[in-house]
Amino acid sequence: MNCNPDSPGAVILGGGFACLGAARNLAEHGVKVCVLGSRTSVARFSRAVSIFASWSSQLKNNGLPEYLVKSSEKYELGGWVLFPSHDEQVRSVAQHRSLLAERYVLTTPSWETVRVFYDKRLTYKLAREVGVAIPRSDVPGGLDRLAEMDVEFPVLLKPSITPRFLAVTNRKAYRADNREELQCLYESIARVIGPSEVIVQECLPEPSKNLYSFAGFFRQGEPIVGLSAKRTRQFPRDFGRTSTFVETVEIPELKELAAYLLRAVHYTGLAEIEFMWNVKRARFELLDVNTRLWAWHSLAIASGLDLPYVAFADALGQNPSVGTVRQGTKWVRFFTDVRAAAQPICSGKLGLREYITSLRGTIAFSIFSLRDPLPFIIEPFLLAIHGLAKLVSGGLPFRSHRPAQRERNNT
Repeated sequence: MNCNPDSPGAVILGGGFACLGAARNLAEHGVKVCVLGSRTSVARFSRAVSIFASWSSQLKNNGLPEYLVKSSEKYELGGWVLFPSHDEQVRSVAQHRSLLAERYVLTTPSWETVRVFYDKRLTYKLAREVGVAIPRSDVPGGLDRLAEMDVEFPVLLKPSITPRFLAVTNRKAYRADNREELQCLYESIARVIGPSEVIVQECLPEPSKNLYSFAGFFRQGEPIVGLSAKRTRQFPRDFGRTSTFVETVEIPELKELAAYLLRAVHYTGLAEIEFMWNVKRARFELLDVNTRLWAWHSLAIASGLDLPYVAFADALGQNPSVGTVRQGTKWVRFFTDVRAAAQPICSGKLGLREYITSLRGTIAFSIFSLRDPLPFIIEPFLLAIHGLAKLVSGGLPFRSHRPAQRERNNT
């Protein structure tokens, strides 16, 4: 990992395991890496990270541009390539693009482009315009319209803008099995994000078995390099906050659908486009688009595609070799994956031998690396600190007030 001190480096925001994967990839190419994140960021302990600076836990994303301006001067980061790893970071960077572009080389497109994928209402509108299928979705806007809707249960209630809702509820969606539950959940969710942001969407059959993505680097909407993947397991199992086991698959249709969508807005940058296979209609349907480093992007690196470095080089006007995909590669967030697999194993829907077999072959781990072991060793302590801080803060204030307080698995 010999870095050229005279060449621009990379600044990665966040410091979680996705940032760690990008840092390792960039350092392998001789790029000096700076991580800006919280004090409990696992990436700060990586030998791939040359500079680490912690931001205050009180720093809100609206204060991020000012922090980045000050950091560029304090750590001499002028001309370095900037990588966000969370949706709110993407929003903040995109909305202050002119200011930040004076100090950094940005991998984030303009807000005009980003907002189309930041807000699912706009994402689904674009999908309809370009002919990419989506699940049946509606935005009632209020209880009166909700009562008039012709709904086939079960349905999902989800936010059009995820980050704030996720921060309050720690969930991406809720499921309603009847009209009474729909109304109760809608009222609770609308108090968090406002009725104009609540999407009521059909609940597709067997969601935990039919999640797919196309992920890669795009230039003006054209996929320069990328791969198709099956997101086999996630946690929580019903509406996962994160994938825990992902494997490469050969599905050219996913690449085509992703290109239809991103070509319409001339998108340039890294992106993960999420789909679900609708068993009833025998087609892939769009769920979401991530315009940043996503959790499992290290799968691409392990399979032969250095996506962070490709984005880095492209931002600097270079044309690196993009490589080819080695099929059969897998990515696992191991300890979380064990939790994700526990319930289906206990219920008999997943055999223990089948689970163990899935972990054979070429595996990329979210944290573990023999060449860079310290993050893996220290992560349990960081998670304990994070959990204690959450406990002390009193947990999450959101309550769904649904008639039957029970958890369901979408199977």
